[in-house]
Amino acid sequence: MRTKLSADNPHGHNRYGFAWHHIPQGGAAHLDFGCYDSVFLATLKSKGVTRLVGVDISADAVRQAHERFADIEVIRISKTVSLPFGKGAFTSITILDVIEHVDEQLALLDELNRVLQDNGILVVTVPGRHLFSFLDAGNLKFRFPRVHRWYYRRKHTEAQYEYRYVSNPDGLVGDISVKKRWHQHFSAAQLKTLLDDSGFNVVEFDGTGFFIRAIKNVEFLLGPVLSRVEGWFKPLQSFFRKLEVLDARLFESANLFCVARKRPRT
Repeated sequence: MRTKLSADNPHGHNRYGFAWHHIPQGGAAHLDFGCYDSVFLATLKSKGVTRLVGVDISADAVRQAHERFADIEVIRISKTVSLPFGKGAFTSITILDVIEHVDEQLALLDELNRVLQDNGILVVTVPGRHLFSFLDAGNLKFRFPRVHRWYYRRKHTEAQYEYRYVSNPDGLVGDISVKKRWHQHFSAAQLKTLLDDSGFNVVEFDGTGFFIRAIKNVEFLLGPVLSRVEGWFKPLQSFFRKLEVLDARLFESANLFCVARKRPRT
C-alpha cells in the first residue's frame, strides 16, 4: 500500500484505513453504502463529519448497527437503487467491497453520483484482478456447490445453509446478489471505465496485498490439523496475522482501492 496513513488513523493498511484517510475532515454529510454493522462509519466521528448515514440490504446487518450505534442513521434498503435521498445530499460516499457483489453496477454508481454533491469524494474498494484471484474462497460456493454445501452443513446446520444460500430473504446467495452469482475481481482499467461512465473522475488508485489469498487458503487448510496439537494453534494464528500485515504493507494487487470525484454537470 502506497498511501501513508497518519498516526490518528484508527485502521491499518486495509480498505478502512484507506477510506478513512481520504474522507474530508469536517464534511457536512457522509454515506456508507453497504455499511454492514456501521463499525467503520462510527470511526468517521473523529473526522468531524456532521451527518453519518449508512445503508445496507441485510436486515441482520442493520439490526446489529442499530444495537451498537444508536446515534448513527442506518437504513435498510430492499434494492440497490433508488436511494431515499435527495440530489447532492452528501459531501462524501464510501462503497467498500460492495460493487463486486452487485449485478446492476452502473445503475448503482449512477445513483451514488446523483446523491453526491459536485466535486464530492467517492471512495471505492474492490477485489483486484491478479495472479492469485482464482484462489478466492468467496467463489467456492459457485465453483463447487455440492462440496460447499457439505462443508457448510457440517460446520453449521442444514437450516442455516438454507437460510443463507437458498432462501435468503435479502435476495442474496451468501452475500452476493442472486443475479450476480460471482465474486468479481477488477482491474484498474475496468473500475475506471465504470466510474467514467457514471460521471466520476478518478483521482487516485492504490491497493494492498499480493499473497493474501494464498496465505488465507494455507491457513484454512492447516488450521484444523494444528488446532489438535497442543500449543501450536495460537502461534500459528499469530504467524499468519503478521504475514498478512506485511503483505498488505508491501504490495498493492490483491485489493484495489480508488478515490474519485463527481464531475460537475455543465
